[in-house]
Amino acid sequence: MSPFWGHLAGVITVILMLTFIGIWIWVWNARHKPKYDALARLPMADGSESP
Repeated sequence: MSPFWGHLAGVITVILMLTFIGIWIWVWNARHKPKYDALARLPMADGSESP
């Protein structure tokens, strides 16, 4: 295998790792907490309320 493919694989790995870390930080951001709390209570909803 040529060195080009090794470098390309390394760059792709770094990009995917940074994307994963970015999504992880975005999800755990405090400003999303109210939305996640509302979504967590959704299965417990009575269902008699109309949307």
